[in-house]
Amino acid sequence: MTAPQFFFDETPQQFLERAGPLLYQHEAVNSLMLGLCGAMSPDDSEKPLLLRIEREGRTISAIVQTPPMNLVLTYCPKEILPLLAEELFRRGVRFPGVVGPAEESELFARIWSDRTGLSLSLGMGQKIYQLRKVIFPAVSEGHFAVAVPADADLIEKWTLAFTEESLPASDNRSPDFWKAYARRAADQGTAHFWRVGDRTVAMAHVSRKTAKGVSINGVYTPPEFRRKGYASSLVAHLSQKMLDSGKQFCVLYTDLANPTSNRIYRQVGFEEVADSKHFVFS
Repeated sequence: MTAPQFFFDETPQQFLERAGPLLYQHEAVNSLMLGLCGAMSPDDSEKPLLLRIEREGRTISAIVQTPPMNLVLTYCPKEILPLLAEELFRRGVRFPGVVGPAEESELFARIWSDRTGLSLSLGMGQKIYQLRKVIFPAVSEGHFAVAVPADADLIEKWTLAFTEESLPASDNRSPDFWKAYARRAADQGTAHFWRVGDRTVAMAHVSRKTAKGVSINGVYTPPEFRRKGYASSLVAHLSQKMLDSGKQFCVLYTDLANPTSNRIYRQVGFEEVADSKHFVFS
């Protein structure tokens, strides 16, 4: 069998032109990689890693990294992963963790740990869900609302609480990063709320739009407002808004260690697509 070839693209447009047909075969599973590419800007301070693996002129896998964040994998022939690790090591590519389809990410993480001498731990086992039709929950009190610029402080406060509670310790984005994220979410209306009277009781975001889908993330309810159905109502209404806008499906990642959130999302129409794993090196 012909040896694989590694190609490092210069721009996300070039990368997507060549790797897009492969990635869009599993659009929901690859929504993280596709969304990251879509959000890249020529003004980014760090040049992204945009790597395609070809065999006999055909793209068979792809890898993306926005330094200093995690390496993002997609499906890949298992026998190629040791060659991928050696290529990245030879080029001096470094990353705090790796995320991708469960089998590929675990095998690559073990290979990388052996090659570098870094210790390895599971940061999070994840389930990828996809929704094509909303199942609205029993009506809870309150109403759906889109964030406005005046909501920036609340978005920042709740986003920081969400990151402390839900993201792996390897996520090294600073409070300043999340402050800027909150400001963009408020200005662009990508943050959404569930409100009861004059109280805001839950938050969720949309991000990483792909050709047919969009991701829902950052779902957060402060402890004093939990177990009242607010998050379920918010995610259901936000998903319907995205479908009404022309998207064919919504994508959502969950922490497998949190059975409550997994149950809630299934109840509003999300169906399991794949398992993903996030491994951390130290």
